[in-house]
Amino acid sequence: MSSKSPKSGAKSAEQQEKTLDLSALRRTPGFMLRLAQLKFFEGFYEEFAALGLTPATYAIFAVIRDNPGVPPSNLASLLRLRLPNLIKILNELESSGFIKRNRSKADRRAVELMLTPKGAKLIAEGARLTEPYNRKMLAPLSEAEQRTLLDLLNRMLPL
Repeated sequence: MSSKSPKSGAKSAEQQEKTLDLSALRRTPGFMLRLAQLKFFEGFYEEFAALGLTPATYAIFAVIRDNPGVPPSNLASLLRLRLPNLIKILNELESSGFIKRNRSKADRRAVELMLTPKGAKLIAEGARLTEPYNRKMLAPLSEAEQRTLLDLLNRMLPL
């Protein structure tokens, strides 16, 4: 490998990034929301890795915890997951002992999702990490700005 240093006129990749004009992208809500999502997901994987939770499995556990008996089709729709992809995740969660599927008493064709005690314990451990994690991720914003951000997101994305 050559020990030559780069030409004095050549800019490093880091220097080039700092001089790029990103003003158009900074005014693009979709782009900025995507970067925010990536930042939150990267932080989530770091904070929740010890529990083995991903953003998707955390959301699945939380919805089932708060809505015992939710049908898989409703869960898929809410989380914007294709039903076959959700079923694959649910199969893994069931074989690991975190959830169980029950036949609906009202409609024997329908399936309802429930947490097992093991699943309830896992989401409780995850929930304990959630507030400190969100506080850390939203630290650049004041408490009022954090509330405003959530209010605006909830207006844009009614669930």
